Amino acid sequence: MWTGLSGALLQFIEEWGDAAIFVVYLLEEAGLPLPLPGDLVLIWAGFRIAQGQSNLLVVLLLVELAILIGASVLFWLSAKGGRPLIVRYGRFLHIDEAKLLRAEELVGRNAALAIFLGRVVPGFRIVTPMAAGVFRVPYHTFVPALLAGGLVDNLLWIGVGFFFGPSVIAVLQGPWLTVHLLFAIAMLATLGLITWRVHRRVLAGRRAATFTLVQARRLEAAALAGLLATLEMATGLGALLIAVGELGLEGPERALLQAVELVATGYGTVLRSAFVPVASVLFFLAGILWAFAYALWFEPRLPGRDWLKGMAFSLLPTLVSWLVVLPLLGAGPLGLALGAGLLPAAGELLRHLVYGAALGLAYPMLLLARLPWAIRVVRSPLAPGLAD
Repeated sequence: MWTGLSGALLQFIEEWGDAAIFVVYLLEEAGLPLPLPGDLVLIWAGFRIAQGQSNLLVVLLLVELAILIGASVLFWLSAKGGRPLIVRYGRFLHIDEAKLLRAEELVGRNAALAIFLGRVVPGFRIVTPMAAGVFRVPYHTFVPALLAGGLVDNLLWIGVGFFFGPSVIAVLQGPWLTVHLLFAIAMLATLGLITWRVHRRVLAGRRAATFTLVQARRLEAAALAGLLATLEMATGLGALLIAVGELGLEGPERALLQAVELVATGYGTVLRSAFVPVASVLFFLAGILWAFAYALWFEPRLPGRDWLKGMAFSLLPTLVSWLVVLPLLGAGPLGLALGAGLLPAAGELLRHLVYGAALGLAYPMLLLARLPWAIRVVRSPLAPGLAD
């Protein structure tokens, strides 16, 4: 299944050339999980250069631009969303104000080197801009180190593809996906633990005050909660798909493979192989837009606990998926055209219930992190006089 999706992205690169390399690398640098990691994209780009289908200088410029845009998105999201969470809730991870300041001071003395190494050392590429944003590394320090490290990393993987060809992708792809999935599950488990403890020990007594924030702050919290809930849903979906394959469940596996085949061919649309990256972007945009609707209209009116509110709300995007999205994608109402009965519909319901529960829990927590009186003032040694 993952091979089919990865093959669709490789076909996208074959059909669209350097523009596709830029798009796929940009999406991964911005934090969107894709079935074909960026390093494997560079290996394929190196093979194309060896075949005379691409130019080394053009590829390097496009990938560096993708790094700059995508990593900057993660940098600012972490500065705006991640730092308030750590300042407000860091004690649940035993990160107090003194530890945060010491970490900032350490990073401040070695910021450029740390960012450079973070780009070069495998496994730290996406984490590096997030950490830089949380620790308030000045942007003018962040960018040169980011691009320099990215250039070294890019030349390494392009060289692998140039000299060894695309056969290396088949060797690396399985372990890469396993490591990424395990890391994502560990992160989500940690986040789930923090969320549970925050709701139990902090939010209960201060919940009413969170909704006194101005609408702009509520929308900001909703966007971050929608992004977070979509990431949790995507990770959970990935784990479920792998479990279905490992357990050998014939019915679900057959339906999933049919769905992957439709995705890989673009559902017969003019996008063809470009459908996978376009659908990835729309997937996350939809998660954020639904979060806006939840925050502005549904959350204040729904009764019950936060996670139940979110799950009740998730029935609305589930209906839209059953009756609108799936038919547009050629799967028919409830996904019945896939020939797997109600399994596709059940999968969509489960997916949206996970999204709804995550959204319901994350939104008030992010609101509380933005209350001026609820956030301790932490002055950063990197930006003296700047309060969170």
